[in-house]
Amino acid sequence: MKRSEHIYALDLKERNNLDAEMTALVKGIEKKYGFMPHFIRLFATDNRRLRAFMGQYMELLREDSGLTHLEHEMIALVSAATNGCVYCTAHHGALMRGETGDALFAEYLSRNYKMAALSTRHRAMLDFAVKVLTQAEHITDEDRQVLRQVGFDDEAIWMIISTAAFYASANRIAQATGLQPASQYLEMYRAPTPTVRAKSTTRR
Repeated sequence: MKRSEHIYALDLKERNNLDAEMTALVKGIEKKYGFMPHFIRLFATDNRRLRAFMGQYMELLREDSGLTHLEHEMIALVSAATNGCVYCTAHHGALMRGETGDALFAEYLSRNYKMAALSTRHRAMLDFAVKVLTQAEHITDEDRQVLRQVGFDDEAIWMIISTAAFYASANRIAQATGLQPASQYLEMYRAPTPTVRAKSTTRR
């Protein structure tokens, strides 16, 4: 098989050992997207590999996380952009368009979030997330206090840190394995939708 036909650059063994729970999860993801995301195909080569990844992911989405789903995706997309991850920028860019119905907003987060119309809360959140990604050793309590002042409690701050760190790892895995984005991402959710769920991103 030619290298261009591979979705990632490693010759991983397909163990075909997914248990019932992971099989159902994979089928659900495929139904949701209408295709199988390449990142899931990469991890689904082994049951333990997939379960470990999804366990971390689901921990970030717990109901008491203190972050909305939109905020989670904002951190994921800005992480991908900050780390220069082509796969994750395409993937989360598509998800952001679907979440907000606003392709321009998704483009700004994919390239330079500082150009986006952000609330004070979201600008502080993304500034902090980028510092986690690039200068975590320089974070001080003053940085954490900025988040408290815009409404994040310490549990939510933990989740911002955990979400940024999780996606930093995912970005590096995607990059180091040569993971290629599915072409479907480029077309998904391009048309504007009547309801824009990102109203909270307007400046205030």
